[in-house]
This record gives sequence, structure tokens and C-alpha cells, in this order.
Amino acid sequence: MATTIHMILLFIGLALLMLGIVSFSRARRLMSNGSLVLATVVENIPSRGSEGGVMYTPLMEYSIDGSVRSFSPSAMANPPAYAVGEKINLIYDPNNNNDIRIRSYWGVYLASNILLAIALPMVLISIGYFLFKAGII
Repeated sequence: MATTIHMILLFIGLALLMLGIVSFSRARRLMSNGSLVLATVVENIPSRGSEGGVMYTPLMEYSIDGSVRSFSPSAMANPPAYAVGEKINLIYDPNNNNDIRIRSYWGVYLASNILLAIALPMVLISIGYFLFKAGII
């Protein structure tokens, strides 16, 4: 039974590890090949949080080739993370204008960090179990 559990843990961990590596490589590619654009926060959109409180999502406007576009990240905060009128650096893929992120460590690498933080302990625990069971450690 323990072997089955650790085998499942290993497969899930390896799958998450691969997703984390893919997410990290996409983020690195965006950082090296992406185009920078300066956005302005035009509004903090209020919405109800899961616990009934008010959370705010910034609505940003930026211009690419003379076309004004808007971007609203999925992150919400209370108090608002950005003030109206604040300038924010964004980075986007010139081949896919929909792939746009706030140019900050967490804005670019959040997904890969979460995936790797979950995957690595799962893989290490599983491998440790199998190495111990084999008498190697």
C-alpha cells in the first residue's frame, strides 16, 4: 500500500515538475523576447472577496502601435495594490499580444514558483522512499 501511494505521489510530482519547468521556460522566453510597455492604472475595480470583504483589481491602459488596450491582472488586493494614475511596467509577447504580465518577479514567475514548490517535495519524498526501500540510503 505504501509503495502504491509513493508511486502515485511520484507520478503526480513529476507531472507538476514538468509543468513547472515548461511554465518557467515560457516566463524566461517572455523576459528575453518580450516587449516592454508602460501602462497607467485608470481604475481599481471593486468586487466581493470570498469572505465578504471588498477586493480591488487594477484596470490598466497601455498603447501598442497607437492602439489603446486594457489589461486587468487576476490578482486582487485590499487595499488596492496600485493607485489610480500610477505607471506600471508590463511585458508582452509581440507575437501574442494577449500574453501580457506585470513586469515583476511575482508577475512573471508566480505560476512556475507555485508548481515547483509543490512538485519538488513530492518528488524528493517519493525518490527517498524508493531509495530507502532498495537499501541505497
